Order: sequence, then structure tokens, then C-alpha cells
Amino acid sequence: MINLIHQEMNHLIVSKLTNSGLKELLLSFIAHKKALNFAQLTWIHYQAFGGKGEQIYRLAAAVELLILSFDILDDLEDQDNTEEPWMQLDYSLSLNAATTLYTLSQSAILTLHSSHKVEIYQSFLKYSLLAMEGQHDDLENNITSEEHCLQTMKLKSGSLIALASVCGMQLAGKYDTKVEEYSYEIGLAAQTENDFRDLFNPHKKDSSSKKQSLAYLYLQKKYNNHSNDLFLFYNSKQDIQQFFGSLESYKQKLLNAGILQYLNVIKQVAINRAARIIDSLNLDQDQIDRIKSTIL
Repeated sequence: MINLIHQEMNHLIVSKLTNSGLKELLLSFIAHKKALNFAQLTWIHYQAFGGKGEQIYRLAAAVELLILSFDILDDLEDQDNTEEPWMQLDYSLSLNAATTLYTLSQSAILTLHSSHKVEIYQSFLKYSLLAMEGQHDDLENNITSEEHCLQTMKLKSGSLIALASVCGMQLAGKYDTKVEEYSYEIGLAAQTENDFRDLFNPHKKDSSSKKQSLAYLYLQKKYNNHSNDLFLFYNSKQDIQQFFGSLESYKQKLLNAGILQYLNVIKQVAINRAARIIDSLNLDQDQIDRIKSTIL
């Protein structure tokens, strides 16, 4: 399945573009992309809701082209993940590559041989715009409450999970609002996991931006002396070694502050909500289990 989707992604690039330099660049980005998690979501939902046929590979390829374009734009906007190939190019080339991938993904939807392609295209636009709104809030960095932060996280990450899942379901000729509901919960859990990992990445510390993440909002409340120490650290110009003496001391400080437990609770509550919604789907149990094993 993965190989077929990769092939379709390559085909969409080669068949739609004439500029050899741009084609070569985009094909190199596709080759770099090993995991196709969003395409898998599309495929699983298509199968679970009774879909049969080869058009799923084109749809899944379109989804992954879109996700890749968003990944590139996100990295350019945040100026992180510098090891990615598009971050090692001139900014203008990477930006043009991202907008080309975005346009190719839209074009691919219009070539689907399906009576549902209009609905699918509408979902592409709907969830893309919602994800862009979430990204805008994140870039503005003016989030002041946990509720606002959670909503932004859902929009930024959950909208793309919803896009992949809902479009797969729609290609199968079905629609259930529960798919969107649990997609947003999974998006929240995934974004929380990313924030959790970022705490242990010294390269993610940016004392100038003071990113208004869940972790930072938690520290602002200064529940204990450990929280206060971490808050001072994130607002300092020092790195982990300079401030805490060692990475192990920093990790222990995170644990003592309660921030790790807090993020884990947020994540587990979202996962549990998603599991309950998936269990309520009007599908055979084996299909429910397949969705849960993939998405959870």
C-alpha cells in the first residue's frame, strides 16, 4: 500500500509539471518522506466504511502531498527542523516547492473518478483553512489561557487528521460526524506529545519567542519552586547545561514541577475521549478495532 501511494505521488508530480528542476526537487522531498501516516488514515477509513477500488491511492497521495506542503510551510514559518532538506535550500525555493505541492494536491482531487469528489474537495478546503487558522494563532503567540491553547492545538493538528480521515470515508460514499470528532481529539493528543518531546530538545528552547504552549502556560502559574525555576530558565539566555548543570537535573526539575504529569493527563484524556467515540461508530467490531489500532 505504501509503495503504491509513493508511486502515485511521484506520478502526480511527473505528469503535471514540465520544469525539470522543480520536478527533481519535489521528487527528492517525496523520497525523503518515509512515513505516510496521513495516507494510512485515509486508506483505513476508506476500507472501514466499505470502500473498494483503486481511486483510494490517488486520494491518499493527494492527502500526503498536502501534508508535505504544510510540513514545509510550518518549518519555514517556525524556522526549525533545520535538518530537513527544504530547510537547507534558499527560502524562496522551498516556499515555491510548498505552494506547488499544495496546488498539486488540489488538482489531484479534481481528477478522481468518483461521484463524491466535490464533497471531498470541499473537505480538503474546509480542513486546510481550519489548520491555517490554528497555525496563525500559534504564530501570533498571543495565547493566554489553557482553553485557547487547547483549541489552537486541535485546529492546527486535528484539522489535518480530520481531513485525512473524513476524505477517506467520503470516497467510500459514507459520512459520520463522529470521525471529525475523534480526529480532533487525536490531534490534541499528538500535539501534546510533540510539546512533551520538545521539552527534552535543547534546540527548541527559544528565550526570545517564549512560545505560549501548554507547558509554558503551566509554568506561568508557578505552582511550586520547581515551576518557578523552569520559568526563569525559559526566559533566560542560558542553555540547559549552564542553568541546571546537567540534562538529568533538568529532567528531574520537569518531573518535580509536575509539568510532565500535566501534559500526560491532557494527552490521555484526549485519547480516552477518542476511543469512546470510535467505539460508538456504526461499524463492525473488526473495523472499529482496525481504526483504533491505527489512530490510537
